[in-house]
Amino acid sequence: MVMIMRISSYEIILPLVDKDGKEIADYRLMVNGIYGAYDIVAKEDCEKISAGKFAELPLALKERLLLRGHLTRKNESEELADLKLLSRISKKVSGASAVGLIIMPTYDCNFRCPYCFEQHRLNKGKDWLSQTMSDEMIEAVFSALKNYKSRGYDVDHCTFYGGEPLLAKNLPVVRKIAEHCRELDLKMSAVTNGYDLESYREFFKEFKFESVQITVDGVGEVNDRRRVHKDGVGTYEKILANVELALELGIRVSLRANIGLENIHGMKDLIDDLKARGFIDKEKERAAEEKSLRETDPKAKTKRGRFSYYFKATTNDFKHEKAVLREKDVLDEMIKYGLTLEEAFGHESQYSIHDRLKSLFQKKNFSSFSPAFCGAERSMAVVDPYGKIFPCWDFVGRDDKAMGFVDIKTGRFLFGFDKAKWKTRTVDIMEKCKTCPYCFICRGGCASRAQHNTGNCFREDCGESKEIFNLVASLIAGTHWQEHHEEELSLSLAGPLSRLTEKEREIIMTTKSQKEIFEIAKAAGVMQEKVQENS
Repeated sequence: MVMIMRISSYEIILPLVDKDGKEIADYRLMVNGIYGAYDIVAKEDCEKISAGKFAELPLALKERLLLRGHLTRKNESEELADLKLLSRISKKVSGASAVGLIIMPTYDCNFRCPYCFEQHRLNKGKDWLSQTMSDEMIEAVFSALKNYKSRGYDVDHCTFYGGEPLLAKNLPVVRKIAEHCRELDLKMSAVTNGYDLESYREFFKEFKFESVQITVDGVGEVNDRRRVHKDGVGTYEKILANVELALELGIRVSLRANIGLENIHGMKDLIDDLKARGFIDKEKERAAEEKSLRETDPKAKTKRGRFSYYFKATTNDFKHEKAVLREKDVLDEMIKYGLTLEEAFGHESQYSIHDRLKSLFQKKNFSSFSPAFCGAERSMAVVDPYGKIFPCWDFVGRDDKAMGFVDIKTGRFLFGFDKAKWKTRTVDIMEKCKTCPYCFICRGGCASRAQHNTGNCFREDCGESKEIFNLVASLIAGTHWQEHHEEELSLSLAGPLSRLTEKEREIIMTTKSQKEIFEIAKAAGVMQEKVQENS
């Protein structure tokens, strides 16, 4: 039976854009959503491909596009089988062998930010809110982690979360958790409002904290209206002082600004204030110093922590929907201030994929083929002070969203059916996602947003993902093309998959052994990293 050549069902064709945002007229970018193949093709040839005039293509081009997966002799069900195969490899090897620990010392917080998605916490009473994690609970959590590590799971990081995890009054419980992290050699980080960080000065000297994410929403009063202290005092100056403290202690700081209609026009003032306070110039000096140090020691780090800042459109202000912006609105506002398109990408949360594409174009690794949007569908375990375990930090404090609990008596994490159910929120299973060209790019979108928009966290939520990807890919591929004139910008998974026999494919789809899946995938060239069987 002769298989008819056709364009892949997972193909995306985009214009190329130069660094000034102008279209490069004679060429197009072809992206295959399954295989991660990025190729530059002449515009006239792309038009022939779109029209199905494959016989008119140059032979070398046609062979190249067939080998890389843009053109195919597979039918739609065979391409879907490739999607499911890659998804299973990712889920069974990478997604099933880690525990992403998020630990909440308390639900209490010294802020009352109007857009906080944890507003429901305040309805549970002061006693419930202020309870911190007990010594017995901490011991049980880390007993479970030791057990996971002994069974071959990747357990290497602990993120402190809240409420506000780093309240001054939380120092004793945070210290106990940190001592256990140090014993297990876990890296530590925190999502914090930064207000009480000076109380942790000696703690940070004693324990190796990698990073903190801290939020400010504008300069002075603009921030203070949105990052509201429960006692009514201003917060901006103290937060910025503590940002400098953390940097001086060698901690990496990611400064986030949540942007809504109220503060979008204050973005420039915030950038200017960060410059005036020396954060940006000091970061340039630190980066230059680190680059020099790494000429002799590839792992060298500076004494000062790395500083970065980014903006994120407010998506959690569900009570004030008209105040919610698009990510594109935030990007456009930065460009108005004189940032280049690529500079704006680097400072807007959802456009940060530009770094991943730049890395992909170095051809050292394949494009990601994870079918899961985030750790909620893979390995994340958010443990609250009462021992309840949630799959996603957007759902903490909502008992109906808990997927398990910490059993103090046995020192184990015990999960219900909901944990397995979360594993079904992947693009190889979600009906509208599995045939979408953006399957491994969007990956189904955020479950929390899907819950809000549809009432069902297991539905897809595309949001602006296609628009964002199209703009970023067009620019990064266009600037790369202008500099290097390479036609094949990335590696393609089409080649490694073609090396698998039908028997090997069957084993991957049916075996319960991680090692067996990994060895087959490694031999074909699909995966490189090592894996240890866990049980």
